Amino acid sequence: MTTSNMAQNILTAVGGQKNVQSLIHCSTRLRFVLKDEKSINDDQVKAIDGVLSVARAGGQYQVVVGTNVTDVYDDILKIGNLGIDDPSLQNALTEKKKITPASIFNGIIKAITGTIAPVIPIMAGAGMGKVLLLVLTLTGLISDKSQTYILLNLIFDTGFFFLPGFVGFSAAKIFGANQYLGAFVGLATLHPAWTALVAAKAPINFLGANVSLVSYSAQIIPALLSVWLMSYVEKWVKKITPQSIAVFFEPMMVMLITLPLTFVVIGPAGNLVSEGVANASLWMYNNVGWLAIPVLAALYPWLVSMGVHKALSPISIMLVAQQGFDPIIRVVALCSNISQAAASLAVGLKTKNKKLRSLALSSSITAYLGGITEPALYGVNLKLKKPMYGAMIGAASAGVVAGLLKMKAFIYVTPGLLSLPMWLSKTENYIPQAIATLLISSIVTFVATWIIGFDDQPDSIKVAEQPNSVENLSNQNVSSGSTVSLNTPVPLMVPVSGKVHPLADVNDPTFSSGIMGKGIAIDPNSDQIVSPVNGKIVATFETGHAIGIDDTENGIQLLIHIGIDTVSLKGKYFENLVTKGDAVTVGQPLIHFSPAKIKEAGLDPVVMLIVTNSDHFNNVQPQPIADAAIGQTAIMVQ
Repeated sequence: MTTSNMAQNILTAVGGQKNVQSLIHCSTRLRFVLKDEKSINDDQVKAIDGVLSVARAGGQYQVVVGTNVTDVYDDILKIGNLGIDDPSLQNALTEKKKITPASIFNGIIKAITGTIAPVIPIMAGAGMGKVLLLVLTLTGLISDKSQTYILLNLIFDTGFFFLPGFVGFSAAKIFGANQYLGAFVGLATLHPAWTALVAAKAPINFLGANVSLVSYSAQIIPALLSVWLMSYVEKWVKKITPQSIAVFFEPMMVMLITLPLTFVVIGPAGNLVSEGVANASLWMYNNVGWLAIPVLAALYPWLVSMGVHKALSPISIMLVAQQGFDPIIRVVALCSNISQAAASLAVGLKTKNKKLRSLALSSSITAYLGGITEPALYGVNLKLKKPMYGAMIGAASAGVVAGLLKMKAFIYVTPGLLSLPMWLSKTENYIPQAIATLLISSIVTFVATWIIGFDDQPDSIKVAEQPNSVENLSNQNVSSGSTVSLNTPVPLMVPVSGKVHPLADVNDPTFSSGIMGKGIAIDPNSDQIVSPVNGKIVATFETGHAIGIDDTENGIQLLIHIGIDTVSLKGKYFENLVTKGDAVTVGQPLIHFSPAKIKEAGLDPVVMLIVTNSDHFNNVQPQPIADAAIGQTAIMVQ
């Protein structure tokens, strides 16, 4: 399909020109702001040849089309007569939108998910550490009276006790405030003097106002609300402060205004909200858990696909912190995670497509062991659609059983086989119930998926037509659907120095799910992107946040993408050093950028190196390096 035909189909599917309020694009996605988004059929859009996925986020309807997005975008502008010079098309991300209940809800969800996501690894690591200690004491390997136990317990308790500090630091980034002041606000509520006052239960007042004696340890909502308030205080203080005294006056005034309000008003109010949510969750568990858990389990993968599931994390964390267990959210996650694994397993065993089988089976293993469902969800089940129905049936069936068994999770961690100890405490053991739930979810999902079936893909997956890629692949005599077999492995060099992570760790499902191709992610510690290959520049962007390169000798198509949602910066902090059509050599500078400024803007500067035509090769293998330096091999392609 040509980009012109794809553009016409996409424009029609989103309601035509009359429904498009504005349109911009990043390096992989068309970002529509639509007048009426509710009427759009996601399945119809995803069924268009060349569309990889869709997402609804930040008030935008995002259509993922890959590295030929510029051509599709240009064709849509021409077909729809939208007008390139229309200011609304250039400023869709920054325009002021009418405040509605929906926009308020979206803002709250964005704030919660954006704040919690970076903190979850600390919670999971500390939680599993507590489980390890429990296992060691139950087996008699160490005594809970020993100094070794005391020290290890102190280490892992840190993840929970100082949670308001972690939340404050993370929330400040979301609200555009000073992150260290955010951490300061959270940690102030944990000061030893305050904890002593709470323990003594002695009445206290501030300027005549009574101060509620609240323990803020392991709390999320008070810190989140306090930093939200702090962000407005900080902006106001900046406006009134002379530059000559800003270095000490601004932080002092932020502390002086925010912290008393936190202790007197915001903190107690946030604590009431936390207690209310926890009590409501327990009421649901005790009275209608047999119904609520299966319903939530069936819906959970759809919440994951929209990124909304992280909004449930505070409930789980609050329950563990306040009650010592979570009987709902982690139980729901177990039912859902295992159902995704089983659905992907059924696809892998039933499909006749070798590549789909490999993806489905590997994704199933990942979901079973670690509860990491994104590869199975985005790469298999959502893509094929029908396996999602089998997963919903299996998750709901397991949810009924789990609700009746009154299961409890005692730590916050992603449920899977490797985290089974999360269902164990010193006095209670729900591991047998967890295994029973796991088996029911697996068996019912597998059978349902097998019976419902799916539209199997042909064994030869066609290559998406991209302007710049056909002539490059012709050198390898590659026809549609074929696989390149390189005589010798081709090394792709590191494009920027920094700490290397798996692509699956990136906080963006379009990249982490692998639908854009295989690759690596790097937390940059330098300000220059260099070419990983000898080749030709096939795509550049005015925003400077991404670049497309073809290794014309070997037919390897590469995307280097800088940051998450950095298109919103509209070129600020980026400088393109090459233009489309330029020939480049390994190590040649391509882009100057500022990771520090990107972080200050509240965005993630992670750099991704992706082989966008990974399916054309027998093996695309990231290399085992932790700290990347220019000149090292990042990926081997064969």
